[in-house]
Amino acid sequence: MHERPARTGAYWNDQATIATFTALTPPAYLADLLADPAPDGAWALDAGCGAGRNLPALAAAGYRVLAVDLHPGMLEQARHRYSGPRISFAKANVTSLPLADRQAHLVLCHGVLHNLHHRQDLAAALRELHRVLVPGGTLSLNTFTAAHLDPCLKPLGDDVYALPNGQHMTLLDPADLLALIHVADLSLRGQAVQYLSPGDPGQRSVWRATLTRP
Repeated sequence: MHERPARTGAYWNDQATIATFTALTPPAYLADLLADPAPDGAWALDAGCGAGRNLPALAAAGYRVLAVDLHPGMLEQARHRYSGPRISFAKANVTSLPLADRQAHLVLCHGVLHNLHHRQDLAAALRELHRVLVPGGTLSLNTFTAAHLDPCLKPLGDDVYALPNGQHMTLLDPADLLALIHVADLSLRGQAVQYLSPGDPGQRSVWRATLTRP
């Protein structure tokens, strides 16, 4: 049996964690995703919006934006900072998104999937991201993987690892992640990028790619 993970909300709703995420700026590659103007009336979904760092850029690019996060502390911070006529907010899990089928032209899912507690949840989340994406739409995905496992991580079996603070992460081999992506009927647009990123504590192996729904 796995150890019981630390309560997810206790970490993500902690004021120090929220402050850390509030200080983050949008990733440089977001500008490339927004190089072309949004189609008229198009929706962008930020699935796991955190403190909302991506929301102004999405709205400025012409999208109607739905910002979704599971954790009320993060969601309230995002709403407090970025409320506007083009941005809506919802508390939801990435495995059950409050959008109709084929509604989002652009979906961001950054730093979310590895926080799910089971491989089956990752597969369910990828199917859900496929469901809400319009055919030909863009999914920007990044997640931690098992390509590099920092010594601070404690393996619990079934691709689950515990951090020193008790939080659990599901870290797949990149090839296994890509297999789940293909099963979800999502396709790579270009090549995936893998790199090491500093964590707290330890280093994380990041897998980043732009995907599309055929």
